[in-house]
Amino acid sequence: MTAVTVRQSGGAEIVSIPKAIGQSLGIHVGAKLDLTIEDNKLVLTPIKEELSLDALLADSPKEAFGVTDEDREWLDMSPAGKEI
Repeated sequence: MTAVTVRQSGGAEIVSIPKAIGQSLGIHVGAKLDLTIEDNKLVLTPIKEELSLDALLADSPKEAFGVTDEDREWLDMSPAGKEI
């Protein structure tokens, strides 16, 4: 068993998950956990989220979505076969 200390952060009381435990459960910064109380104990359960393209791109820098000169050249090319 690993003991952790409850700390104050703004208006919340927080605990830190030790890195080894987080790694063994596949928990990372930004992961979502379900918090329940069972038999007077706090229980955290990792939430497995279905990844969608929207979810994967949500945290991408917006400037990464700009069309480059190379993209524009490719988009303006005539079809070479039966792409259309």
